[in-house]
Amino acid sequence: MTDEPKTDKPSRVGRPRREAAGDVDTRILSAATALFLERGLAATSCEAVVAKAKVGKASLYSRYSGKNALFEAVIRQAIDNSELLLTKADIPSASLRTRLAMAGKAVIRQAIEPVPLGLMRLFLTEAPRFNGLIQSFDQMARDRVIEIVSESLMENDMLSKADANALTRHFLDLTFSPILLAALIGHSEETSSEAIDKRIEYALNMLEKSGHLTGNVTS
Repeated sequence: MTDEPKTDKPSRVGRPRREAAGDVDTRILSAATALFLERGLAATSCEAVVAKAKVGKASLYSRYSGKNALFEAVIRQAIDNSELLLTKADIPSASLRTRLAMAGKAVIRQAIEPVPLGLMRLFLTEAPRFNGLIQSFDQMARDRVIEIVSESLMENDMLSKADANALTRHFLDLTFSPILLAALIGHSEETSSEAIDKRIEYALNMLEKSGHLTGNVTS
């Protein structure tokens, strides 16, 4: 009796398992983010994203109708994953001036790290095409910065929420906005640690002179 010849049945290729589907989503968005940062939106093709993510075209197009939809997903992922919304620093008990300086510097340094800064440059470049979405992101990012700095000022009952928010807005107008602008246009001499310290010191002195650090915060 002879053995029947063995035949290898081809493995079935179908939809990924539910747990694998999340991995495909992650790989597509990670690849798209990296390519958009490296090349910009116009020079990035869906084919390049597929190749970098090591997925099939069908996997991408079953999720996104095209490159614009993929770019919108990258923006939303940045918002949802807090890649641009920063995190609260561990600020020890200290004077109001010191807490504001430390919390402010922490969020400024996070904001000008390569990935957040690169994403902000990319979003600003594409703002005319995705105006509403990017405006929404900008407001969320600003609200988050105000929130995390204000929380540091309210600890130990130093300030009410309203006063902390008002002081934080004044501080950010004097520090965060000009430093971020300098970083976006590549003025590295204005974004060094020494330059940031000087900008913060200037802002704190201005806030003290106007009474925002010592008295009428909400004016």
